[in-house]
Amino acid sequence: MNIKTLPLSGGNIGIERESLRTTTDGFLAGTRHPEALGNVYTHPNITIDYGEALLELVTDPHQSPKAVYRQLLELHQFSAQNIGEERMWAASMPCRLPDNPEHIEIGYFGQSNGAKLKRLYRIGLSYRYGRTMQMIAGVHFNYSPPEKLWAALAEQEGRKPTDTWRNERYMGMIRNIQRHSWLICHLFGTAPACDQSFQPAQNVLDRLHKQSFTWKNATTLRMSQLGYQNKIDFSVSFNHLNEYIRDLGAAVLTSAPVYEYLGLRGPAGHYRQISTNILQIANEYYSGARPKQVMKKGELPVSALSARGIAYVELRLLDNNPYDPAGISLEQIHFLESFMLWCLLKDSPAFTTADYNEANHNRLRTACLGLSEGFSLFKNGRSISAQDWANEILHEIMPIAESLDQSDHGDSYREAVQNQIRANSGETLRLPQRVQAEMAEQEFLPWATALTSQHLGTLKQPLPQDIQTKLKAQSKQSLQEFAEIEAKAADEIPFDDYLANYFNPLHECLAKLTV
Repeated sequence: MNIKTLPLSGGNIGIERESLRTTTDGFLAGTRHPEALGNVYTHPNITIDYGEALLELVTDPHQSPKAVYRQLLELHQFSAQNIGEERMWAASMPCRLPDNPEHIEIGYFGQSNGAKLKRLYRIGLSYRYGRTMQMIAGVHFNYSPPEKLWAALAEQEGRKPTDTWRNERYMGMIRNIQRHSWLICHLFGTAPACDQSFQPAQNVLDRLHKQSFTWKNATTLRMSQLGYQNKIDFSVSFNHLNEYIRDLGAAVLTSAPVYEYLGLRGPAGHYRQISTNILQIANEYYSGARPKQVMKKGELPVSALSARGIAYVELRLLDNNPYDPAGISLEQIHFLESFMLWCLLKDSPAFTTADYNEANHNRLRTACLGLSEGFSLFKNGRSISAQDWANEILHEIMPIAESLDQSDHGDSYREAVQNQIRANSGETLRLPQRVQAEMAEQEFLPWATALTSQHLGTLKQPLPQDIQTKLKAQSKQSLQEFAEIEAKAADEIPFDDYLANYFNPLHECLAKLTV
C-alpha cells in the first residue's frame, strides 16, 4: 500500500472530556450542575456523565486537531468561568470523595421517560459497580477517516466502496486498536495512584504515602481491574459488525444470576436497575474502542449500527492529561489521528480467542506493571520487550504523520510521533514516568490540586465576545428545550410501560440479523 498517494488528511475528530467539579481544596463538589452551563439533558456540548459533579464536555466533529482543541478549550473556559469558586479536576483518578459513597450525587435528567431511564441506568451502575468507581474520569477520542480516503482505499484494493466493505475496514481498525491498546497506556497513562478516599483501592493497592495508594510501576489504574471493567465475563466478536451486534445485543437481553439476586426493584418498590441482564444497555460494555453510529431520537445504539453501519470509532483508552487545561494536549491529538489511521491501514487479521485474550492481557499488564524495568508483553504468543515493540510501531506510524504534515504544510504530526520515539527510547520521560516521579515526592491530593489550580490562568482567560455570546445562547436554548420536554412529561405513557417496551426494537433488530 502506497501511503504517500493516499489522501489521509481531513478526517473528522471529536473529543469528549470528563472532569470532576471540586472545591478549592480538592474535595468533591456537592452542588447540582450549574444552571449557567445549561441543562444536562438537552445541551449538545456540556453535560454530565455519571454524577452531578462529573462534567462531560463534548466537541463537535472537526477536520483538524487545532480546530477540535480550540473548541474543547473554549468549552473548558466557559465551564470554568460559570462554576463560581469550584474547580475542574485535572486528574483521572478522583478528588477527595465523601466517606459515605451514598453522598455522591447521581445525575438528574428530568421527569420525562427518557430522562428517568438515563438516571435509572446510573442507579444500576451504582448497585453493580459502586458509586466510587464511577468517579474515575477520562477522555474519549472519536475519529472517522475522510470520505476521499475510503474511495482511494477501495480503488487500491480493487473493491467497490460499499457499506459492507467499509464496515469490514472499520472492524479491522478496531481490532488493531485492541491489539495495540497497551501502547496508549504505555505512552499516555497518567493514573498510577489515587487518594485514600477511593475506597476500592484500600484492600488492593499498596500505600504510597500516608493518604495515597498505588500499584508499584502502574501506568493507569483507570485501565486496570480497579477501573472500568465488566464484572461478568462474556464474549463480543470484533471480526464482523453483525457478529458484534449479535453478541452485544445478546448481553443486553440475557439475564445474569448475580443481577437477578440484586433484584430489579428494591424492598420499597423503586427500580434498582433497567434490567437484571448482563448489560443494562449497550453503553455498559466497557471496551477500549467501540464502533459508533449517530443515533436518531429514541434509537438504541445497536439498532443504529444495524440500520446504518459504522460512522466513526470511539477510542476510550485515554486518561486525562493533568498537565493540559483541556485534559488532552494538541500534540496528543496529532499523535492519535496518526495512530488511528495506522490502525485502519495496517493489516488486521480476524481475532481468534487467543488473540483477543492476548490483547486484553497486554493492556491490563501495561496498566498495572508498565513502568517495571525490562517490561515485556506478548506478541503472537512470544515475549517481546515493550520498548522494542513500541519503537517498531512508532516508526511504522511516522510515514502516516509525514503524509499528514504534507497536507497540513507543517511538521506537527511528525513532531508528535518523534517526541514519543524520544520518550520511548529514554531520551525524555514518557507521561507515565513523569507522573510516577512526581507522585514519589508527594501525596496524590495536593499534587492533583496544584495542577488543577495551575490551569486557572488559562481557564479564566476571557473568551472572545462572539464565542461567549454563542455559548450563553446555547445554554439558554438548552434550558428552554428542557422546559418544553418537562411540560410534556405528564402526558407520556407510564414509565413501567415505557421500560417494558424499551427493548422491543432490539429484539426486532436481532431477529432480522444475518451472521
